[in-house]
Amino acid sequence: MSFFKKNFLRKGAAMLPVVMALGGIVIESVAVMSFMSYTLGQAGLGEKLSSEAFAAAKSGAIDAVRRVIRNKDFYSSGGYNLTVGNKTAMVTVVKDYPEVGKTRIISTGTALFRQRKVVVDLKIDSITGQVDVVSFDEGNL
Repeated sequence: MSFFKKNFLRKGAAMLPVVMALGGIVIESVAVMSFMSYTLGQAGLGEKLSSEAFAAAKSGAIDAVRRVIRNKDFYSSGGYNLTVGNKTAMVTVVKDYPEVGKTRIISTGTALFRQRKVVVDLKIDSITGQVDVVSFDEGNL
């Protein structure tokens, strides 16, 4: 074997660990960037779904208020479902709660795996049937 061939083989053997180390660093950095982009994408999707669930809950609450305005004795303690686009709202109307003469509406909107809730308290005059909105707030789940 000549001198040239011996040096060439030694240089090739020395380059192998360098190439392996650089390749590992590149693969690791690609994996980290992929994870970061996935996480940021999910956060944006979660916010969108949360706002869509809130919109569905608000629509359900408004629907229940309209039903109570049309019929002062309306209640639905078992609840009813309202479909808003491809989102749903579960609406419960409880009469004489938290006190006599008041009605509480609880609307829970759902968008995929996110839920938001709206709670509305109404004061209803038993003689005239006038409905006043006492509060219209986002509730806690």
